[in-house]
Parts: sequence; C-alpha cells; structure tokens
Amino acid sequence: MLNKIWRKHRDRIANWWSELATFEAKRKQNEWKSDLTGKFFLLENLASYQMAHGLPKGAYPEFRNNINNIVYVDSIEQHERVDRTIAGKKFLVEQLVMHWELIPRLKKKWDFYVKQKNGKES
Repeated sequence: MLNKIWRKHRDRIANWWSELATFEAKRKQNEWKSDLTGKFFLLENLASYQMAHGLPKGAYPEFRNNINNIVYVDSIEQHERVDRTIAGKKFLVEQLVMHWELIPRLKKKWDFYVKQKNGKES
C-alpha cells in the first residue's frame, strides 16, 4: 500500500513540469478566456479558475497532457458540470478528445444549462 502511494506521488512529481507547460499552452491558446463562457478571466477572480480534464488523468494517463482533454473553466460550478456531463461516457469523451470536439460539445451543454437555469429563475 505504501509503495503504491509513493509511486503515485513520484509520478505526479515527475509529470508536474510537463502538466504545467500544458496548462500554460492552454491559457495562451485561449487568450485567458474560459472555454465554456468565452469570458476573460478577471485578475481578482483567478483563484476560482480551474483546468478540468475530460478524461481522468489516473485512468487515461496518455491523455494527461493532451490540450484537447483539458477544459479551462472559470468556476467550481462549471467544473462540477463538466464532471457530471462526462460521467459514464468515457468512450464518447475519448472520441471527442481525439477529434477536437470535446470543448465545443461541453460549451453547447453549458449554454443549454445556463438557459434552462435562467428560464426557471424568471
């Protein structure tokens, strides 16, 4: 058990720089905008912005640093929504990542969710 924990920790440290570089590339690609809303991130709110992996890093290590597998979100609500949307659909998500379609699909789902949420509040 302890060996398994140590190997996981060692692998995380070994991959840290490559993952950080991937996150930086993703930020530059997006020009500091959310993938789901298209809004610029405000400096005072940077703590809430997160990178969500479509396919989990542990189960799909080959997609860990795939820029198409990373969704740049600007709130915990969006991160949780991404997780709920892809839950149980790993084969579909893998196909979407490989064909550059994950983020457009998640954006449509987010827009639909926001529209439904705002419609119920009115």
